[in-house]
Amino acid sequence: MVFLSYLVQGIFLAIVAYFALYVLLELRVLLISRKVERRKLTDLIPQGVEDEAAYTPMVSVLLPVYNESAVVERLIDAACSMIYPAQALEILVLDDSSDHTSELARARVEQHAAQGRHIRLIRRRSRTGYKAGNLVNGIRSASGEFFAIFDADFVPPQDFLLKTMPCFKDPRLGFLQTGIGYENRDASFLTRFQAMEMGHQQYVTVGLSEDGDMVSLSGSSCVWRRNCVEALGGWTAATVTEDVDLGYRAQFDDWKYAYLRDVVSMSILPETASAFRVQRERWGRGLIHSGFKHVGLMFRQRMPLMKRLHAVSTMFSAVLLASIYGLVLLSLPLNYLLRFDATHVLWISLAFFSLVAIWALDNAFGARKGARLEEQPGIVRTLWDTYLYVAMFSPMAWYYFAGGLRALFGVYGGFHRTPKGQEERRTLAPPINKLLLAGEIFTFAYSLFGAWIALTKGNYILLPVHLTAGVGFGMMLYWSWQERQARDRG
Repeated sequence: MVFLSYLVQGIFLAIVAYFALYVLLELRVLLISRKVERRKLTDLIPQGVEDEAAYTPMVSVLLPVYNESAVVERLIDAACSMIYPAQALEILVLDDSSDHTSELARARVEQHAAQGRHIRLIRRRSRTGYKAGNLVNGIRSASGEFFAIFDADFVPPQDFLLKTMPCFKDPRLGFLQTGIGYENRDASFLTRFQAMEMGHQQYVTVGLSEDGDMVSLSGSSCVWRRNCVEALGGWTAATVTEDVDLGYRAQFDDWKYAYLRDVVSMSILPETASAFRVQRERWGRGLIHSGFKHVGLMFRQRMPLMKRLHAVSTMFSAVLLASIYGLVLLSLPLNYLLRFDATHVLWISLAFFSLVAIWALDNAFGARKGARLEEQPGIVRTLWDTYLYVAMFSPMAWYYFAGGLRALFGVYGGFHRTPKGQEERRTLAPPINKLLLAGEIFTFAYSLFGAWIALTKGNYILLPVHLTAGVGFGMMLYWSWQERQARDRG
């Protein structure tokens, strides 16, 4: 029992230490982001962007789609609406669909081709390699010096290429990422949470980019230099986050990147609990796999200590999130293995909750800035929304934990596309959704039981962990019930 107690304390301390490092690094980056935000867009990108006609190399716009009937037509329309010299632009619709998306895409492509657009539809015989294989196949037919990539649910602004291409006057700039907005962010608290969580990531990326630190790419609304992609061997299907994998390889190969947050493409967020949880398990699986896949290469790189710390923080942020679920699981046995009246336990617990409070406030601040939320709610509403925002990271931690376990056992593939809009109500979720839902039910009950044990034993310091996890998982179960009701109504 003594050994088990020390083991649990050691795991807890390791997670707290890594969390402390993560929080301090994030605070540093957020301060840099705030300074950058005070500047104008012209200060964020290389000089010469004002002269939009000065640099217009050949660009291939790549549109990988798979059974995207709800959004494929507007995607093609948006790509064809971009302003750029016609002789320097081609649009390739990379269609891997097995439903009537192909018919819609073909009709739209023919319509724009008849109007003089240089646009083609490219189909494969088999969907080998999923999106990564689709992109690799597509660039074989592309003639561009650069690749602009948009997923099916994206709508780029008309001046996207005019704003981004001048950055590539720098021959060492290998890739460029732009900002992403979400047109359905206010559909529910679930979509608002996603917009804030990913907005926070974008806001942090502003600081990382300014400081020259490692970043993770979104893989859409971005531009790649062909020479960079070919030098790295292209996208690989060995991971479900092929965009992050290629981005890491580019940065370790000393290619530069740029991030233009103020060039914004609009996208669509999952609106149902099932679509959200399946997407995040896939992301967690891919991010954790990519982190461990490249960790050796990262440590072989020569870089200053601060940049190495940021690289570790970026590459293993998904591992940290997954470990939070480990804390939730440990919270119950901690009731039996620790003496909570011990001074060192109280100080460690106080340090942990202080870190959580600091992280919650800075994360929520960055999230609101990144998601461009302009309203100013009162203090009570802000604190409550921040608490619910933080509580949602508990089920997120479960999805990443499950994804990490699957990656540990060699499940790197198994790509499941995220349904969009009203299509979510009709599409059956893949089998992994049931496993994730079962985990939510278990953890919700586990957290409530842990809260009851903490109350009966007087371990009140554990109540915030139990209750916050219960709130997060409870919200997901409630939304799952709502989804089931809507599906039953047809």
